[in-house]
Amino acid sequence: MVKVKKISRLKADSVLEVVIAAVLVVVIFGIAMMVYSNVLRTSRPVKQVRAAAILKSMAIRIEQQRDTLLADTAAEGLTITRRVRPSGTKGTVDLQLVATGVAGDTLAVFNKVILSDHE
Repeated sequence: MVKVKKISRLKADSVLEVVIAAVLVVVIFGIAMMVYSNVLRTSRPVKQVRAAAILKSMAIRIEQQRDTLLADTAAEGLTITRRVRPSGTKGTVDLQLVATGVAGDTLAVFNKVILSDHE
Protein backbone atom coordinates (compact mmCIF):
# COMPACT_ATOMS: atom_id res chain seq x y z
CA MET A 1 0.00 0.00 0.00
CA VAL A 2 1.23 3.42 -0.90
CA LYS A 3 1.27 6.08 1.72
CA VAL A 4 -0.14 9.38 0.54
CA LYS A 5 1.27 12.43 2.18
CA LYS A 6 -1.10 15.28 2.58
CA ILE A 7 0.54 18.58 1.78
CA SER A 8 -0.93 21.42 3.77
CA ARG A 9 -0.50 25.04 2.83
CA LEU A 10 0.63 27.60 5.32
CA LYS A 11 -2.03 30.16 6.06
CA ALA A 12 -0.62 33.62 5.52
CA ASP A 13 -2.00 37.03 4.76
CA SER A 14 -1.75 38.13 1.22
CA VAL A 15 -0.16 41.44 0.28
CA LEU A 16 -3.56 42.78 -0.69
CA GLU A 17 -4.99 42.14 2.79
CA VAL A 18 -2.03 43.89 4.43
CA VAL A 19 -2.44 46.95 2.17
CA ILE A 20 -6.18 47.14 2.91
CA ALA A 21 -5.54 46.92 6.66
CA ALA A 22 -2.88 49.64 6.46
CA VAL A 23 -5.21 51.94 4.51
CA LEU A 24 -7.99 51.42 7.08
CA VAL A 25 -5.62 52.22 9.95
CA VAL A 26 -4.46 55.42 8.23
CA VAL A 27 -8.04 56.55 7.50
CA ILE A 28 -9.19 55.89 11.08
CA PHE A 29 -6.12 57.66 12.49
CA GLY A 30 -6.76 60.66 10.18
CA ILE A 31 -10.37 60.95 11.34
CA ALA A 32 -9.31 60.70 14.98
CA MET A 33 -6.72 63.46 14.50
CA MET A 34 -9.33 65.77 12.91
CA VAL A 35 -11.71 65.24 15.83
CA TYR A 36 -8.90 65.80 18.35
CA SER A 37 -7.76 69.03 16.67
CA ASN A 38 -11.34 70.36 16.62
CA VAL A 39 -11.72 69.63 20.33
CA LEU A 40 -8.46 71.41 21.12
CA ARG A 41 -9.39 74.40 18.98
CA THR A 42 -12.82 74.89 20.57
CA SER A 43 -11.93 74.16 24.19
CA ARG A 44 -11.16 76.95 26.66
CA PRO A 45 -8.12 76.62 28.87
CA VAL A 46 -8.66 76.30 32.60
CA LYS A 47 -7.01 79.67 33.17
CA GLN A 48 -9.63 81.43 31.02
CA VAL A 49 -12.55 79.67 32.71
CA ARG A 50 -11.17 80.59 36.15
CA ALA A 51 -10.67 84.23 35.07
CA ALA A 52 -14.26 84.44 33.77
CA ALA A 53 -15.60 83.06 37.06
CA ILE A 54 -13.58 85.60 39.08
CA LEU A 55 -14.85 88.46 36.89
CA LYS A 56 -18.44 87.33 37.28
CA SER A 57 -18.21 87.15 41.07
CA MET A 58 -16.45 90.52 41.16
CA ALA A 59 -19.20 92.10 39.01
CA ILE A 60 -21.87 90.76 41.37
CA ARG A 61 -19.99 92.21 44.36
CA ILE A 62 -19.57 95.60 42.62
CA GLU A 63 -23.28 95.68 41.78
CA GLN A 64 -24.32 94.82 45.34
CA GLN A 65 -22.02 97.42 46.89
CA ARG A 66 -22.80 100.03 44.21
CA ASP A 67 -19.06 100.63 43.93
CA THR A 68 -18.31 101.97 40.44
CA LEU A 69 -15.11 103.84 41.26
CA LEU A 70 -12.15 102.99 39.06
CA ALA A 71 -9.60 100.76 40.72
CA ASP A 72 -7.37 98.03 39.38
CA THR A 73 -7.04 94.97 41.56
CA ALA A 74 -5.11 91.73 41.56
CA ALA A 75 -6.65 88.36 42.32
CA GLU A 76 -5.10 84.89 42.07
CA GLY A 77 -2.30 85.96 39.75
CA LEU A 78 -4.58 88.04 37.52
CA THR A 79 -4.70 91.79 37.05
CA ILE A 80 -8.30 92.98 36.86
CA THR A 81 -8.99 96.33 35.24
CA ARG A 82 -12.31 98.15 35.66
CA ARG A 83 -13.69 100.44 32.99
CA VAL A 84 -16.83 102.36 33.86
CA ARG A 85 -18.70 104.46 31.30
CA PRO A 86 -22.08 106.15 31.52
CA SER A 87 -24.66 104.23 29.54
CA GLY A 88 -27.48 105.66 27.50
CA THR A 89 -30.00 105.34 30.34
CA LYS A 90 -29.94 107.79 33.23
CA GLY A 91 -28.69 106.28 36.48
CA THR A 92 -26.92 103.34 34.87
CA VAL A 93 -23.32 102.70 33.90
CA ASP A 94 -21.60 100.19 31.67
CA LEU A 95 -19.12 98.17 33.70
CA GLN A 96 -16.37 96.30 31.89
CA LEU A 97 -13.97 94.05 33.75
CA VAL A 98 -10.87 92.78 31.95
CA ALA A 99 -8.65 90.04 33.40
CA THR A 100 -5.06 89.92 32.15
CA GLY A 101 -2.48 87.28 32.93
CA VAL A 102 1.11 87.62 34.03
CA ALA A 103 2.33 88.02 30.45
CA GLY A 104 -0.21 90.79 29.81
CA ASP A 105 -2.49 88.61 27.70
CA THR A 106 -6.24 89.14 27.98
CA LEU A 107 -7.84 86.04 29.50
CA ALA A 108 -11.45 87.15 29.99
CA VAL A 109 -13.73 90.16 29.51
CA PHE A 110 -17.00 90.70 31.38
CA ASN A 111 -19.53 93.45 30.50
CA LYS A 112 -22.53 94.43 32.59
CA VAL A 113 -24.92 97.38 32.91
CA ILE A 114 -25.49 98.29 36.55
CA LEU A 115 -27.39 100.93 38.49
CA SER A 116 -25.22 103.73 39.79
CA ASP A 117 -25.55 106.28 42.56
CA HIS A 118 -22.86 108.39 40.87
CA GLU A 119 -23.75 110.70 38.02
